[in-house]
Amino acid sequence: MTKKYDYLIIGQGIAGSAFAWNLYLNDKSFLIIDSKEKNTASEAALGIYNPITGRRNSLTWNADKLFDTAEDFYLKIGNILGKKIISRKNIYRPFKTNRDLNDWNIRAENTKFKKYIKKIDNKGIVTSKSGYLDVLKYLTESRKYFKSHNRYIEKKVNSKNIMIVDRKIVIGDINAKYVIMCIGINQINLNLFSNLPLRPVSGNSILAEVNFNSTHIVNNKISVINTSKNKVHAGSTYHNGFENMGTEKIEKNLKEIVQKKYKIKEYKFGVRPATRDRRPFVGRHSNIDNLYILNGLGSKGVSQSPYCSKELFKYIEFNKNLDQEINIERIKT
Repeated sequence: MTKKYDYLIIGQGIAGSAFAWNLYLNDKSFLIIDSKEKNTASEAALGIYNPITGRRNSLTWNADKLFDTAEDFYLKIGNILGKKIISRKNIYRPFKTNRDLNDWNIRAENTKFKKYIKKIDNKGIVTSKSGYLDVLKYLTESRKYFKSHNRYIEKKVNSKNIMIVDRKIVIGDINAKYVIMCIGINQINLNLFSNLPLRPVSGNSILAEVNFNSTHIVNNKISVINTSKNKVHAGSTYHNGFENMGTEKIEKNLKEIVQKKYKIKEYKFGVRPATRDRRPFVGRHSNIDNLYILNGLGSKGVSQSPYCSKELFKYIEFNKNLDQEINIERIKT
């Protein structure tokens, strides 16, 4: 018997979950198909959202839109789930040299940075409008919720069970008006959107127990979050490719930050889907009328997925123009 839905979402990582919640909040019928792949970007994610990022401490692209949308979105979803999934936390960056202090004093005079600077002294700087999402809890509780509403099934999707009929994607006995691909780096294994140059960027993080408690996220070469009393999540690493380069760097930097012995509870590893211009891939397939993609979020899935999923929904439902910086039409074939 054919099952009809407005939307079929392939993949329930950070991107797929965000789009699913957008559909739920807009009373659309949908089904999520997820294969629960190992080593996805979501598995190792620290979940930090932060308007000032990178080695050069640059402002995140589209920061104002992204962070207003993200916080409101996760608070709303947490209320529906009855779970706390997001924590607002400032970020503390200790200065290593006088040059760090001078650089930040210069940034503090820039109005674009000034609104994010909470405190600065000779030892370091505290920035605001940041926090972290408990990614595992968010994905697990979302899965449970959608499963209880008959909107989630576990199934592997590959080239063998995807058919193209009359310029439309068909998967088994599921009849969906729109199909949204949200499978991260595994997209490169399908002969769909093959013109989009997704590149793998692997990363590690660790969970540890240590007598260290900070009200801030500490950023010094790596980031350290107190997820609960005497428990931290630390990372991440970045390596172009699929290789698991290990956690030696994280362990060394964690020791420098906490200045105490710690006990590692879990090693995490995942591969992010990145793009050359560091902008997400969002849009419709050029030859398949009902096929869309939401991918390429890189290391910023937590902050970008609520905004990008909202943009894609408006594009599909109301024919609103996509933000040109995320539209896949920017990629020349």
